[in-house]
Amino acid sequence: MKFVILAGGTGKRLWPLSTLKKPKQFHSFLSERTLYQEAFDRITAFAKPADIFVATNHEHVGTILEQTPEIPEENVIVEPSCRDTAACMSFATKYLETLFGPEETISIIYADQMIKYNDEFQEKTILGHKLAAEEDKMVIIEVKAKNPNTNYGYVKLGDHTQTVDNIEIYELDHFTEKPDLETARKFVQSYKYLWNTGLYIWKIGTFLGYIEKFAPEIHQVLNNIQDFKNCPSEYNTFPKISLDYALMEKIDPTNVWIIPADLGWSDIGTWQTLFEELTENDEENLTEGQVYHLDTTGSIMINKQEGKKLTAINMQDIVIINTEGSILVCPRRECKNIKLLLDQIKDSNKSDSD
Repeated sequence: MKFVILAGGTGKRLWPLSTLKKPKQFHSFLSERTLYQEAFDRITAFAKPADIFVATNHEHVGTILEQTPEIPEENVIVEPSCRDTAACMSFATKYLETLFGPEETISIIYADQMIKYNDEFQEKTILGHKLAAEEDKMVIIEVKAKNPNTNYGYVKLGDHTQTVDNIEIYELDHFTEKPDLETARKFVQSYKYLWNTGLYIWKIGTFLGYIEKFAPEIHQVLNNIQDFKNCPSEYNTFPKISLDYALMEKIDPTNVWIIPADLGWSDIGTWQTLFEELTENDEENLTEGQVYHLDTTGSIMINKQEGKKLTAINMQDIVIINTEGSILVCPRRECKNIKLLLDQIKDSNKSDSD
């Protein structure tokens, strides 16, 4: 079993705390450990650090080695540029094939996701590797949808295939990427739909065979790469597309098996998501740093600027994030529009988003 932690994301929707120089996966939100460190710890509970690889970009190699010194430096897979998940996962899988051959199985783990139930993660991950190796299937670990979230993808359960140690295994029926609100509500009401976590497990040779068949343009780039440690010109020719669109929606769904799991999973993608995960109710405040407030409810107030006080009076459902470089103020339910704000900042040639 080998593991690839994807740690190259930008986390724009958690700006201004998450920036290009230090994106969200390298911040601590849920404990004293960063999201990336928690992902690493989750794997080392049952695997050796030498079996863990990290895909990231040049800017974050130092942070990776600083936050997880147990990782061998040669296990850091550097993406020359950001070309979306199809390129990143294909590149990492092909590199691991050069080291371990086509029969090895690998897990894809995101560095910026929250998983509360590590024992469940361990059990379902080990089972996923077993199925990928013995049944030659693409395996995904998915979780029950808790609410009609339109920022997540969904999978529909297909036929039941088998039961292993009281764990039910299903074929995939189909993917639905980020449905509208009405559709998401129908999905949540149905026991047939799960959130797509992106937690994939596959045999290296199986995955690369599907890439050759269904994504020949990606396969061609992989064949052009001679040196995986120095290939910026080749890497930049990857099509910029997600793995779901490039591959997973094209595979015969009977070749994709789903392991349902209760992971306490969440994609910490927005301030709203973080609020929902770290508060008990909608009236509670989420605060950090020197924060003082009166008659304020349902708000996120984070002050990262030492020597400054963040204060609020009679505010409801608001986000105030104060960092050394920028201040964000917005209604909590509107934080999903932060990426649009950053586009405006970029267009006006300001540097705050960096």
